[in-house]
Amino acid sequence: MDIKRIIIYGILFLAAISLATLGFQAWGTEGLLLPLGVTFAYFTIIFVIATIITNNSIVDIGWGLGFVIGAWTSLLTTQSPNSLAYLVVGFITFWGLRLSIRLFNRNVGKPEDFRYAQWRKEWGKNVVLTAFFRVFMIQGLINFVVGSAAYSIIKFNAFAFEGLQAALIIVGLGLAVIGLAFEVIGDEQLRQHIQKKTRSLLQTGLWSITRHPNYFGEILIWNGIYVAGLSLLVTGSVPLIYYLVLVLSPLVMTAVLVKISTPLLEKNMEKYEGWNEYAKRVPMIFPFTTPK
Repeated sequence: MDIKRIIIYGILFLAAISLATLGFQAWGTEGLLLPLGVTFAYFTIIFVIATIITNNSIVDIGWGLGFVIGAWTSLLTTQSPNSLAYLVVGFITFWGLRLSIRLFNRNVGKPEDFRYAQWRKEWGKNVVLTAFFRVFMIQGLINFVVGSAAYSIIKFNAFAFEGLQAALIIVGLGLAVIGLAFEVIGDEQLRQHIQKKTRSLLQTGLWSITRHPNYFGEILIWNGIYVAGLSLLVTGSVPLIYYLVLVLSPLVMTAVLVKISTPLLEKNMEKYEGWNEYAKRVPMIFPFTTPK
């Protein structure tokens, strides 16, 4: 593993511990340490199953459910959760279950995804140990860091629907709902297109303004949740430095989708006729921006 990767993973790990313990101060259930531990345990279980069936790509199926488990763990360790906590848990549950169920239905019975199959070849005899750290533990770490914005709202918010706090919650959750709509509509348009069995690029509907409406939707969701969580600062539920670190939630998700997931997916999409023209005309992720 190269030094750059080690540094990035180390920073993420320290950030996760900092978020889970309120700045290395709360090592009990008063912080997010239990959701962090449960998240790692969950991805370890997925690793065991993946190793048994020789298919590391099932981690993608478990990705959304990881947030659901983290959200419910946060809720169940919160004394007297308020209405906003239940609202966020309900939203994350719907989003996460929908994502995992959709990926399960799409991939069940199929061979290992091309990305993981390629890594399996590259890692050779060290594939099991390497996959444990570079696939499952890293995804568990990213899953918690991204989800921590939602978990913080569930755990720490002294909710009062008034003034600036109400405005932040409305704007933030409004963005999240718009993001969810992009995912649901985009996925349905893609499903209908695939059913036609034309083996061509989908270039209509939401796919005419972004090449990846589902990724754009996911970015909107986590940025929206972070905005809604700014209400934590209004009530003084968490210190400013904590929330500055928490900005890693939307930043990490955005970076992963823009810099890792999208390029890998588009490399596989280049085989379709008309791809070059489509890529020149339609933005990669963010609608109405200059295509790249």
